[in-house]
Parts: sequence; structure tokens; C-alpha cells
Amino acid sequence: MAKNKTPKIDIAVLQPDELTALKALVQEFIGRVENLDSQIEGLKVDRRDLVDEYSHKLDVKTLNAALRIVKIRSKCDYRDTLDMFVETLSNEE
Repeated sequence: MAKNKTPKIDIAVLQPDELTALKALVQEFIGRVENLDSQIEGLKVDRRDLVDEYSHKLDVKTLNAALRIVKIRSKCDYRDTLDMFVETLSNEE
């Protein structure tokens, strides 16, 4: 099935052509990107702290592998086929 293609817009024509307005827009963009990057870094630290907290109670490495498997399975339309492939490949090891 083909995706609906939206007409290509030349964004360079739409952006401000006056230097002061362009600088303000770029600064706004950079500020928002930096804010998001800061939030991402904070979340990474929080995740590391959570893993450290539970590393004495759970096999976190194996749990993370199981979470990846569950995520992959949830995205697969044909789980029975996936299970057969996994079983076939597991028997090959």
C-alpha cells in the first residue's frame, strides 16, 4: 500500500529572510533542543539510578532482555510465525 505523499514544500521560502528574525527563530529552536537534551540526560540518570536500586533484587540484565523480547513480540503481526522462527533458530544453536 502506497503512502499518501504530501506535496513538497520549500521551507527555505517560508522561513524569515530578515537576519534579526531568523536569529530569533534559530535561538528559540536551539533553546528548545537544549531543554529537551537536558531532560533526556536527566531521565538517563534516573534510569541508571533505578537499575542500580533494583540490581540487588533482580537480574536486571536478563529482565531488560525479556522486556526487549516483549516489545518485539508486541510489534509483530504474526506471533505464531515468530514463535516458530524463534523455536527453529533456538534448535539450531
